[in-house]
Amino acid sequence: MRLIKAFLLALLLFTLLSFPLQEKALRTSTSGIVSQERGFVLPSAGVLRVTTNAGKGVNYSVSFYDPEDDRFVLNETPKGQLNGYLKIEHAGYYFAQVTSYYAPVTLAYRMTSKYPSKRILEIKYFIGGTSAILLALLLFREGRR
Repeated sequence: MRLIKAFLLALLLFTLLSFPLQEKALRTSTSGIVSQERGFVLPSAGVLRVTTNAGKGVNYSVSFYDPEDDRFVLNETPKGQLNGYLKIEHAGYYFAQVTSYYAPVTLAYRMTSKYPSKRILEIKYFIGGTSAILLALLLFREGRR
């Protein structure tokens, strides 16, 4: 019984301690530059600002691919400079590609706002809540004896 209580208490403490660590990770800056193709990891969900240095009439294409969802977050062939925002649904690996036909084009990205993904929060709340309830039931049952 002690082992079960210790396990549930440890699970509860690890869940509670993960929130300040997550906040610290969300404060770190996330940015990068892509000139041809590059894979990178985004540490959280959020809003990604995307800009290019292309002049008017430059022929190029830009794509952001999410291999986890097997879809393109962005797939455009703009005429001139690209300046926009992308909503990133989850943390994970992404792939960016810039294909320029004539002039070299560089794409810059930066996370303007970060937040934990819904799926991660659901897991944390479920594990923390379940372990807290089970620990409370065990302690209540033990106190009645």
